[in-house]
Amino acid sequence: MITALAQRIRIQCSGELSVFRDQVSALVWQDIGTGGLEGAATAMASRPSLASPGVTVDIVGFTEWQPADGMASVGVTVALRLDAGRSAAGVHWEEAHAWACAVADGPWTLAEFIGSEEAPGGVVFHYLLKDPVTFYPLDELQGAL
Repeated sequence: MITALAQRIRIQCSGELSVFRDQVSALVWQDIGTGGLEGAATAMASRPSLASPGVTVDIVGFTEWQPADGMASVGVTVALRLDAGRSAAGVHWEEAHAWACAVADGPWTLAEFIGSEEAPGGVVFHYLLKDPVTFYPLDELQGAL
């Protein structure tokens, strides 16, 4: 279900996702780190859930300085909030994973789930966005040896 829902999100929200990815990518170029900002964030406009009526989706992208690595990590938080009167029964919580996958499609290769927490009126899911890994053809590696 997550893959199909992520594809549906990419198709129905391609413009919004593109703008949001650009905004998150721009955060990386901020003065994050020693002597600069500790972090920065941007948000996508709230929108109704595609999988569960009566649920609102809020997405925030952020960078955070990691002094141990000397680099900034890039992440995304997806909150699924229940509208007034909506019960948690029957909510497709995996929609958060689909949104994170849809955001990661582009400059990143995947959104790694790092945890979730209950919040008033819903659940908040946290992900780290991972950079692509460079792969080299085997014959190029053998020629370099």
